[in-house]
Amino acid sequence: MTAPITIAPLDPAPCAELRKLYEETSHVESRTRYQMILLAQQGYRVPQIARIVLRSEDTVTRVLKRFLTGGLDAVPRHTPPGRERTVTPERAC
Repeated sequence: MTAPITIAPLDPAPCAELRKLYEETSHVESRTRYQMILLAQQGYRVPQIARIVLRSEDTVTRVLKRFLTGGLDAVPRHTPPGRERTVTPERAC
């Protein structure tokens, strides 16, 4: 069993920036990641956050660790390198 991830309370300015990013981002996955951090700030643990945001505990842990090491800039979902995905009519349904 891994040690629980604890995020210390943020100062008012970074907390306000986090809340603003959460409310204003149009990218759904990035918004979910900001929500994970907000929930961690409120004292929720990884399993609870995972159930709330409908993601795996591994994903929540990865996002929280990225935040702890890289701050808010490390949180948003980035498009992987390479050719953009295309959806063929056969795969659309």
